[in-house]
Amino acid sequence: MKIKKFKPSVTSNCPKMEVDLEEAMDIAGAGKYQIFHCALMLSTLTAALLEMIGYAFILPAAACELHLPEHLRGLITSIPNIGIILTAPLWGGVADHFGRKPTLLFCSAACGVVSFVAAFMPNLLSFALCKLAGALFMSCPTSLSFAYAGEMAPRRRRDLAVLVCNGFLTLSTTFSPLLAWAVLSGQWQFYIGSLSVRPWRLLTAVYALPLILSAIWMTQAMESPKFLTVKGRRDEALEVLKHIYSVNTGLPKEKYYVLSLKKSSEEPRGIADCSDAEQSSERKNESACALLRPPHLKWFALTSFLMFGLYTSLNGLFLFATDTINKVLGDTTEQSGTLCVIMNQPVNQTNTGSCVDTISQETFIIMAATTAIYGALVLAASVAPLSKKTLLLGMYLAAGVASLLAGLLTNMVVAGIAMSALQITALGIGPLTAYTVELFPTSLRGTAVGAVLMFGRVGSVTGATIAGYLLAAACTATFYGFGGLQFVCAALSFLLPKQKVATPREDHLVPDNDNR
Repeated sequence: MKIKKFKPSVTSNCPKMEVDLEEAMDIAGAGKYQIFHCALMLSTLTAALLEMIGYAFILPAAACELHLPEHLRGLITSIPNIGIILTAPLWGGVADHFGRKPTLLFCSAACGVVSFVAAFMPNLLSFALCKLAGALFMSCPTSLSFAYAGEMAPRRRRDLAVLVCNGFLTLSTTFSPLLAWAVLSGQWQFYIGSLSVRPWRLLTAVYALPLILSAIWMTQAMESPKFLTVKGRRDEALEVLKHIYSVNTGLPKEKYYVLSLKKSSEEPRGIADCSDAEQSSERKNESACALLRPPHLKWFALTSFLMFGLYTSLNGLFLFATDTINKVLGDTTEQSGTLCVIMNQPVNQTNTGSCVDTISQETFIIMAATTAIYGALVLAASVAPLSKKTLLLGMYLAAGVASLLAGLLTNMVVAGIAMSALQITALGIGPLTAYTVELFPTSLRGTAVGAVLMFGRVGSVTGATIAGYLLAAACTATFYGFGGLQFVCAALSFLLPKQKVATPREDHLVPDNDNR
């Protein structure tokens, strides 16, 4: 999808005294600046995603040194999602008050620095607490980046800006196994005082570094003109638009022929309007309660459960694919059977004296190849002219079959590929979020989308915690249980209303979504 360079209209030489923000952004155009800004937002999203899913490679390599019990592995894996659940409402309000740029810059830098420090924590408790502290800042870069990308584009290109970021974010997950492969392949060790420094500590730092670099790059971004206008800072918004116009056209800022911006209807009101603001707040609280009453309750319950089921596999069972594949491929007992038969061998338990924390080359190859392939399939399916219901039904069925095959197959490579296929559940986030947007009226839409996505985060924590415990205690039941949940979600998808054939601009835009 190519963004056309802005061409000034024939009236470009006619100054316009005062226009509204949307018209002013159309005049500034879509071009080089939007490409720069989307690249910046994509890098921020990718950095946050690497920090989240990096646990899949860090924990298997650190399990022995940190003395990580099998039953706690799921809880430690859930730390990023726990941090997001605890702070998601906070950072949205901060961004609305202080601005997109400073909030995103601060949170990215804070998350990166604290996560970097976690690499040098001596034991499991200090490592987990440090990671949790960093995760408290993570909800900002994983969600605000989408809104920031959209607000910097004119209306006709806004969907495209968010769609491009969301689509390429899926492919960016390939960097996670590639970085792990490059770092963990080394077999070195040295000491800083009494602290043993091994490759997994370096990988922890490497996964945190992109957040710091993104924060540095963020200093070159402009503040959202939408935010500035709403805050009554129209002169500053006009300067931002002049900069965008100059970058897009190559012309001096003085050639931008808008002289002033109209007052936004969302600007702060005076003291006389305080009673109206209070009434608005009360109406907002009432609208939130309306989700729990007919006729909205059924759609809220349905979409929330479907999002919950989706995330239990995407950020739950799938995050254990690396460790599971590594254990079965590295098994030396020569015993045949399913993944679970091999997993239950004493040599594959971290609570024994034979704890193994190396990751094989075959595991890296499988994870890197499947992540790239499934990421490309998700991107292709996301822009295909298929209805949302078709995409959701196909995704849930495929994830359910993959879970069952992973637990039943005796060919370890094929079983590992099947388990890694659980990442295709990322395909369902866009359509399911779009359903949520369509099923609720404007007064409830923002609240509904936020609440449904929060149920997804709860699914991440639940799925990772359950998988971490049951893979050690009841391995076969784990795969059957997760597969069964996906089949239940597929059946419930039939209850969603029928939709016309979808187009990327209509259905696969993910408003205010963090993808992972």
